[in-house]
Amino acid sequence: MKYNNRIVLAALLAAATSLAIPSVQALTAKEVASINKTIKDAPAAELAVKSAELVTKAAKKEKEAAAVAVVSAAIAKNPASAVTVVSSVIKAAPATAPAVAAAAVKADPDQVEAIATAAAKAAPDLADKIVIAIADVYPKLEDRVAKVVMMAVPQAKAKLAKLRVRESGNAELDQFGSQYSSGNTRVDGSNFPIVGPTAATYGSGRDPGRP
Repeated sequence: MKYNNRIVLAALLAAATSLAIPSVQALTAKEVASINKTIKDAPAAELAVKSAELVTKAAKKEKEAAAVAVVSAAIAKNPASAVTVVSSVIKAAPATAPAVAAAAVKADPDQVEAIATAAAKAAPDLADKIVIAIADVYPKLEDRVAKVVMMAVPQAKAKLAKLRVRESGNAELDQFGSQYSSGNTRVDGSNFPIVGPTAATYGSGRDPGRP
């Protein structure tokens, strides 16, 4: 009897979990084509508004995929609209922020910092995840992205500091986003010197090298 109860409980928990965490559903080729056509036909001045509308209308399971498709198409059509499109789409669907930021920097690598800033301001609670998503695309730009995001969203400093501590051991961030060590090792992993510097000695003031 106890064994059967455990099976029932496990099944209920699994069902509850699947309901609580909706899966992300990919778009069909027809849906992607429809998004591309809508973006292509939209006037450049209306791209941000049209992009947000498309994401708002998308089904819940398709919002992230729709947001990525919309942003990619909009930036391909008009790179100058990248920041406004990213901001509008994320405000329409905040949970898509990391995926949208990653897609946007792939579409226009020259605007990485501006895109990161726009995404973080539109979804400040996901600032750390936005940095991670962009770093997955361009690992060498992680420090720069973290700094601009911290400047744009100061309240994200604690989350970003935890992210850097996890990656660098004892390393922490100062108010400018730079690393410093709070432990016995430097940020680069080397140990601080155990022996202190040699004390300076003072003579009579006479230079031994002069007669």
